[in-house]
Amino acid sequence: MPELHLAPHRAEAASAAAMEAAVTAFAAANECELLPAADGFVLLPEVMQRKHGVFVFPLAGGGVKVCREEDATTWEDYLMVKLAHELAAEWGGELRLDGEGEPFDVSPASFATFDHYVETVLAFDDDLVKQMKRTWIYAHRKRFIR
Repeated sequence: MPELHLAPHRAEAASAAAMEAAVTAFAAANECELLPAADGFVLLPEVMQRKHGVFVFPLAGGGVKVCREEDATTWEDYLMVKLAHELAAEWGGELRLDGEGEPFDVSPASFATFDHYVETVLAFDDDLVKQMKRTWIYAHRKRFIR
């Protein structure tokens, strides 16, 4: 399950109340249903744009983990990345993929809309590859009904 780990620089940002308030506001702004999970929350986008939802959990020692299932829609991936970047920008934190390695740049503007997300994801691809991937990303934004 791909995970983005956020380590906020401000201690008050890592509180459960701050996480709940931020996730609740994000859910409302992005037309998602927010459900409590065992120790966190599940953001559920509109039914045709989800398979499992986006999961948000507190981390031991402060911080937040935002993740999705491997077979998530690209819309769920977009929401996962957008939420992580918005929280990191708001809380002044660092983001790490799966909680490991070097932190990467926090750039909420790069994920402000789905189109921005697509362009950011495809920024380093060649034209033909970029067009094929763009088609795939947009096609997998919604789940398939069989």
